[in-house]
Amino acid sequence: MLGVVSYQFLIFLITVCMLFLYLKLSHKLHWFDKPNETRKLHTVVKPTAAGLVFIFPIVIFLFFMPFSEPISSRIMALILLSLMVIGGYDDFKPISAKLRFVLLFAISLYFIYAVFYETETSSVLLCIYMLGLIWWLNLYNFMDGADGMATLHAMLTLMGYALLYMNNNLSWVLVYSYIILILFCLFAFLLFNFPVAKMFMGDAGSLSVAFILAAFALYGIKKGVFDEILVISFHLVFIVDATLTLFTRLKYKHNITQAHNLHVFQVLIQQGHSHAKISLLYASITLILVSLTIILQFNQVNSLLRIVILLIETTILSLFWFKIHHKTRFKHFHQ
Repeated sequence: MLGVVSYQFLIFLITVCMLFLYLKLSHKLHWFDKPNETRKLHTVVKPTAAGLVFIFPIVIFLFFMPFSEPISSRIMALILLSLMVIGGYDDFKPISAKLRFVLLFAISLYFIYAVFYETETSSVLLCIYMLGLIWWLNLYNFMDGADGMATLHAMLTLMGYALLYMNNNLSWVLVYSYIILILFCLFAFLLFNFPVAKMFMGDAGSLSVAFILAAFALYGIKKGVFDEILVISFHLVFIVDATLTLFTRLKYKHNITQAHNLHVFQVLIQQGHSHAKISLLYASITLILVSLTIILQFNQVNSLLRIVILLIETTILSLFWFKIHHKTRFKHFHQ
């Protein structure tokens, strides 16, 4: 196992070098994000679509590492590659919301079918999983705005999944062959994205990372390592912010396909808080949620009590969301 980790550390060093070269090349070719767009929180042009770089080693690794559950690693690699292409194209030449939805719908449908087709999972539950996956892919993209925030969230939740897999003694290969590699690649990107971003992961990165998190979550659910309550608890801070923002935009009759800057983390940054401070705030909340959830899981607390705790957590985060927006009487939502 030590040899595998050493090999992955080498990939980490290579990824850092590739990102450094991408940074230089992006400045030379002007592959920049546009800071004048509505949802952007930065005012200086910076390279985007770095997900094309730090996700690529993961794709290559999946192609050459033999693993067949929940679906073959090569199929996983093709899905990731597809998301990289869709996201990368959208980073440089935005595609229509309808086409994007159709592509994500097709990928989500295929992935859910590939994971659960041999199981007796009800059709209703499979539809919920598919809709949840589509929402999560978009949600994670929405929450990728503050420097390092999406990356820190992914790293913390992946470490939580790794602990649960190891405790279950089910799939150590997932931890040593995949999760550690992914953590190394995310950390390589974090070096360029936090505390002050030198580049952004773009949709190429956010869609891919979101899918990776969803894949580990759904595999754990399929194998009985954990349940849906745990998955929601892990990602609750992102889910609450994005979902309440969506519902409030619908209430104010916004065009929900248009970019915006109405999430709580965006409002806080607009109020003068630094990207690093807000990213660390969200990471701290995620760490608390993940730690508490794992403690409940290890102590085999029954589902009813865990649901009650989840509702309490949701209420606290929702009150925080409403408090931030109530200070301005929701003026950001008035068009």
